[in-house]
Amino acid sequence: MIVTFINPAGILTASTPGEEPTTAQVTLASLLANTELIPVTGLDEEGLLDVPAAFTSWQVLRHGAVVLNPDGEEDAAWRSLTVETLEEYEGILRLAHQAAEHIGWLGQLGTEARLHERHGLPLMVTLRHRHDLTHALDAAAREWRTWLNEGPFQGRLRLIEEADALTLLPREVNPEGAVNYVLSRLGGGVTLSLGVSAVPSDAAFLARCDYALIPGEGPVLTAALAGLGGAGDGEDE
Repeated sequence: MIVTFINPAGILTASTPGEEPTTAQVTLASLLANTELIPVTGLDEEGLLDVPAAFTSWQVLRHGAVVLNPDGEEDAAWRSLTVETLEEYEGILRLAHQAAEHIGWLGQLGTEARLHERHGLPLMVTLRHRHDLTHALDAAAREWRTWLNEGPFQGRLRLIEEADALTLLPREVNPEGAVNYVLSRLGGGVTLSLGVSAVPSDAAFLARCDYALIPGEGPVLTAALAGLGGAGDGEDE
């Protein structure tokens, strides 16, 4: 069995909201349809319904906090582990939400902070701009990184920076852990595992797979090539 762990953002969906998927995206979706297709995404169950693909196997949602089995039910063992983590981080995430609100107010950035919950407990904090202004989100990201690096929660939370949102959640809640768990549940039936994503923050879960597929003009490869270019410049001096 070939298993494909895929973040649909920019792969099965258009890179820019409102645009149609490219021919390459449609073709790739057709090829991957012959594998066991498992989404790995920050979306919840409702948001995944908007993705033009049929997911009938396992699902990894909410950045790894939620794992659904092939019956569409939340995996009990993974839920128990997640709840244990969220109970530990309840106070921390509430403070992070307050910090996100203050960042927007003090900087007059026009950003909106939201505290998301799961199982009655805080799960993550998101920060968005109602008009998707990139410079406002960039400024908020700098302030949030400073708050994380200089505060008492250094190393305990992780910040995900996307084009339209910033997301802060416990470091223990991550897609790579969830992918490992699903692979363990699939057992020896997996002959090959593929990881597919256009998102740089997904590098850790891609590394859990036998092979990774990334867009040639996407941010993952662009960042890697930039690093190689910097190393090469140093060697020529």
